[in-house]
Amino acid sequence: MTWDAYHRRKSIVADVLAIADADATATIESALASVPGADEVYPDHHLLLLDVQLRWSSALSTRLDLLVGDGADTPEIGVINAWIDTAAALPGARRLLDQHRESDTLARAVEKENEFLARAAGVPAMSPGLAGRGREIVDAARDQSVLPEIVPLPVAPPSLLERLRNALAA
Repeated sequence: MTWDAYHRRKSIVADVLAIADADATATIESALASVPGADEVYPDHHLLLLDVQLRWSSALSTRLDLLVGDGADTPEIGVINAWIDTAAALPGARRLLDQHRESDTLARAVEKENEFLARAAGVPAMSPGLAGRGREIVDAARDQSVLPEIVPLPVAPPSLLERLRNALAA
């Protein structure tokens, strides 16, 4: 992938996440269709979904580095707090990923994330139920998290100049 393609993809993901942040009803398909030229870069919405997952995982990993191991909480509480903080910072990404949580597209990425979170919470890496324990941690975080409510922006009343123009036009 060239640098131009990389930056174009990164820009499209940012635009899609901005749409999803602003509209709780947005789907990956509708967000993709709303970004001009995105369908040329992402001919399939599954590819975009994987890049949204990558953005989420990257942010979650960064947040984990900040919260886990600072001694204030148990590692599991730190992992839960990191997940909650990341969901609050990327509500659009979290909504889009949750819409496709059970999809085959994300199955491997979700399993790896669950394993990663379980290890960060102190579960031994060779534990047979590693992914299942990670899923329990994510479920606990999801139960505690509250995504920001999206409130439509109020429509500003027309300015005096606009009212005068409208009056003259009528």
